[in-house]
Amino acid sequence: MSELRIVVDHLRLNYNGPFNAKDLFKHITAFLNERGFDTKVDKEFEHSTKSGKQMEWQINPWKRVTDYVRYWPKVRILVSDYKKVDAVVDNKKSKVGNGRVVIYIDGYLELDESNRWEGMPMLQFFRNLYNNFFYKVYTERFEQRLNQDMHHLYDTIEQFFNIYKHYKVVSEPQLFE
Repeated sequence: MSELRIVVDHLRLNYNGPFNAKDLFKHITAFLNERGFDTKVDKEFEHSTKSGKQMEWQINPWKRVTDYVRYWPKVRILVSDYKKVDAVVDNKKSKVGNGRVVIYIDGYLELDESNRWEGMPMLQFFRNLYNNFFYKVYTERFEQRLNQDMHHLYDTIEQFFNIYKHYKVVSEPQLFE
C-alpha cells in the first residue's frame, strides 16, 4: 500500500448568514479545476426538515503531480437550516438562501501511488529510506505546495462568503405548520 501523509488536517470554516449553496459548490469545483485537480463527488444529498434543508456535499479531488506523488485533498461541506429568504443588496430585493455552513478541508499527500515498492519487506525499507532521506527535500516541497493550495482554497471560500455579508435579510419564510 502506498504511503499517505496528512498535510492539512481538518481546516475548518464556519459561516452563518445569507449565501447561495449552488454557487458555493460551483465556486469550489471551479477553483479545483483551475488548479488542475480531477474531482469525484463522494456524497451529495439534502434532507428537508421543519427548520430548513440539511445538506452534505463531499468531494475527493486528486492531482497526479509526478509518477511517484499524488495530491489527495478532501472537502466536506455541511449545511444546516438552509431556507430561501428575501434579502436586500444595493437597494434591490432578491431571493437568496440563508443558513449555517461548516466546511472541513483535509489534504493528503500520497507517495508511491502505483505501489512499486510493495513487493517485499526489503523494498518497503528502501522506500522509507528514499522518502525520508534521499527524496526528503522534494516531498517537503510537495507538502508545502499542497498546504498552500488548501489554504488558498480556504481563503477563496472566505472571500465568497464576504460577498454575502453585505446582504440584509428582509423576510424569512413561514415554517411548516
